[in-house]
Amino acid sequence: MNKFFSFMIVLATSVLLCSCSNSGKVVSLFDGKSLANWEIQNGGKFSVENGVLKVDKGVGWLRSVDTFADYTLTMEFRFLEKGSNSGIFVRTGPTSKDDESGWPDNGYQVQCMDTLEGTYPLATMIPYGAPPFEHESDLDALRKAYKPVGEWHTYEITCTGEEMSISLNGSLITTCTSIKNLSGHIGIQCEPGLLEFRKIEVEAF
Repeated sequence: MNKFFSFMIVLATSVLLCSCSNSGKVVSLFDGKSLANWEIQNGGKFSVENGVLKVDKGVGWLRSVDTFADYTLTMEFRFLEKGSNSGIFVRTGPTSKDDESGWPDNGYQVQCMDTLEGTYPLATMIPYGAPPFEHESDLDALRKAYKPVGEWHTYEITCTGEEMSISLNGSLITTCTSIKNLSGHIGIQCEPGLLEFRKIEVEAF
């Protein structure tokens, strides 16, 4: 075996080991002190105080600096007033709507509103400019998993290929198929209502 082929084998092995070592790596997107890893879009009102990320009503959104493909996103959040409204964007493009809201125009939104009623209750999916997809939600499981205003919720949002799932407080609520955006930004929507986040982590696959 000549030196070139020996080198290529070593290189390929190194790349494979590197790729495997990144699998399962957990990355924190919120350090409890700042908005590092994020960019405020279109006048969104976000701040950090006493170790939590605060959503202070308004419009626009908070966009992750990096993009992600297959992962589980874990977020701990709570509503500070009844009916507080926000949304979690996943696999979302960098661009926004050219209107008064300034929200994303090419992605998927996980509802993050303090409601169990209506067309889009908590932990359901909202079409948000991305290609059409299929989704269904277990509203009985949602009612059992729900916690009242002031208590902390946990989202686990898993994106794998063309499939997506949303769990709330350990209960599977929504499943999705035919997801066509296979990578993109993570985002938090600024909308009427006050919310806090204290943990935002991504485990890449």
